[in-house]
Amino acid sequence: MRKWFIGLLLPIFGMAQTGVDSYKLTGNLKNLPNNANVFLVNAIDGKTINTAVAKNGQFAFTGKLGGGALLRLSFGGTKNALELFIGNEDINLAGDYTNLAGVQLAGSAVHQQYQQFQTTFNPEKDRLNNLVRVLQGEANPVRRDSMIGEYNKIRAKVITEVGNYVRNYPASPVSAFALYAISPLFDNVLELETVYNSLQPLPLRTMYAQMLGKSITDGKIGMVGTEALDFTQNDTNNKPVKLSSFRGKYVLVDFWASWCRPCRMENPNVVTAYNTFKDKNFTVLGVSLDEDKNNWLQAIKADGLTWIHVSDLKYWNNAAAQLYRITGIPANMLVDPQGKIIARDLRGEDLQQKLKQLLQ
Repeated sequence: MRKWFIGLLLPIFGMAQTGVDSYKLTGNLKNLPNNANVFLVNAIDGKTINTAVAKNGQFAFTGKLGGGALLRLSFGGTKNALELFIGNEDINLAGDYTNLAGVQLAGSAVHQQYQQFQTTFNPEKDRLNNLVRVLQGEANPVRRDSMIGEYNKIRAKVITEVGNYVRNYPASPVSAFALYAISPLFDNVLELETVYNSLQPLPLRTMYAQMLGKSITDGKIGMVGTEALDFTQNDTNNKPVKLSSFRGKYVLVDFWASWCRPCRMENPNVVTAYNTFKDKNFTVLGVSLDEDKNNWLQAIKADGLTWIHVSDLKYWNNAAAQLYRITGIPANMLVDPQGKIIARDLRGEDLQQKLKQLLQ
């Protein structure tokens, strides 16, 4: 269950089609105090991107946006604010400062698209958020299981609906925002990537698409089914060894350390696997998170680890461990002869059975 879902799905009122190089936002609000400071603030990071001073209720902003953004129009010295999604176009706001909810937005070619999205999505978003709130305080296991089942049903529906929206409006910046908003609901980063790949160039320029792209790239690192990222570290004789040099063989990349008791307890299983399958196109590459070379070498000898070992002797800052986001050891990944990761964290009998399936 994702507790951080609450608050991630932000409320929005409108948005704009981006198609030119800059935006112009003109406002005319009755009852807005004269000389009031007006700010355009990025709704995600809270940074002010533009300012203006109102004269007789009128103000204007000009600037450039990557591909559209969710912004907050706020007024100095007050908590009053209006959220809007704008792009590089001419937009007009009109209404009464004392009734911001009734302010009308004109000039947004995709406003109708967003209204359709909001009408479909917001009720489900609210249901999910309410379920999460109740679940956080529910101690009865039967009721919790029931609510979790309901949560998963709604979650699947939201993913489907937003996926359909993105595919129907692949050129809209709102599609990038919508996908960003629900991205934590995906259990599989590859499923998220499939929808993300529907986006066309304009929404890909938005900060939401850029954050999604980085999240997808990071999430795929070390994932089963992806290509193993190459790295080079020195072996026990200070000679550089590349992971890619093992292409053509099944290789178990084993992250461990001499000071790690669970690693040392698992080592006999790795020794058994190595001795059983080393003549059947299989080997092991040990990557140590040690920082004392003598301790590292002594552990290799004591545990009978007769395969190739590498380390940069940087403890948890080991570059290969950092590359693969290793936060706990023992950890391993099984790489096939083509360099693709086909399994993660195989231990004990699971390692033996997986190798039997592949090599016998």
